[in-house]
Amino acid sequence: MAQLHEKFDYKYQAAAATNVVVKDSPGYLKAIIVGDAVTGSVIEVSDHASDGNGNVKIYLAGDTLGPAVYPVEAQFDTGISCDITNQTHVTFIYK
Repeated sequence: MAQLHEKFDYKYQAAAATNVVVKDSPGYLKAIIVGDAVTGSVIEVSDHASDGNGNVKIYLAGDTLGPAVYPVEAQFDTGISCDITNQTHVTFIYK
C-alpha cells in the first residue's frame, strides 16, 4: 500500500518586503527556507491575516540567515503574515 504524505503549500518571496501575506486565514507553518546569505537579515512572522508585524510569533535575525531551513511547526490562529528586511529568496511551507 502506498504511503500517504501530508500536502503543504509553498509561498516564495523573492525580495524583502513588508506585510507579506502567506495565508489570510488560520494555518500551520511547517518551515521557512532561506535560500541566500544576506547581511543584516530579519524575518518576522506574525499571527495576522495582513500585518507582518502584528502579533509576532517568530523572529529570525542575524548577519546571515541562510542558506538554511528553519523548522517551525506552529499553528497560527488568524493568518500567517511577515515582514522581511534585507533578506531575499525566502520560501514558506504551510497549510
